[in-house]
Amino acid sequence: MKRIRCKVLFLWTLLISVIPSLTVSAHEHGGDSSAEGLMGPSELTINTSIVSLIFVVLVAVVLMFHLRSKGAYLSKMTGMMAAMTIAMVSSLVVGTIAGILMTTLFVPTVIGVTFGMFVGYLSGKSLHMLASLDGMLAGLMGGMMGAMLGVMVISDYPTLTIIFMDIVMAVSMLFLYKLLDHEEIVNAE
Repeated sequence: MKRIRCKVLFLWTLLISVIPSLTVSAHEHGGDSSAEGLMGPSELTINTSIVSLIFVVLVAVVLMFHLRSKGAYLSKMTGMMAAMTIAMVSSLVVGTIAGILMTTLFVPTVIGVTFGMFVGYLSGKSLHMLASLDGMLAGLMGGMMGAMLGVMVISDYPTLTIIFMDIVMAVSMLFLYKLLDHEEIVNAE
């Protein structure tokens, strides 16, 4: 637990020390914020989005396989919580990115919800039907919230929003990974 606290403290310290330099570059175009939404996302935002999407997919796949390997040792409640966490956080990030890049609400919502329900189903499939359903519903909710967040921050630091959501995902998945390892040790005895 102490190592986790140190990692979280390190991430926050890094974020706080980097923010002053990022805010200038993250507010891509400068000038009138209403004109920014019409011009579309900057190259920095697009590149950050691509890296973030690769990160989200890799982390979700790794955790789904980790969850599947620990499935025999997990309680039904832990399996539900794991499927819910993977689906909600990953669809939140995907929906946010889609909202920022597309600047509308309908298509990003469809993308985020579809991605989240798919990830939620796959996460819970090997555990129990209840875990699968819980993951699907959490993915639905995360995708909708992410799309709304993405559209809201188009003219207000979209690149920083993507980076912040990646940090939230990394911290959440780190805690989930530790939970799955802990449950295996406790239930294997």
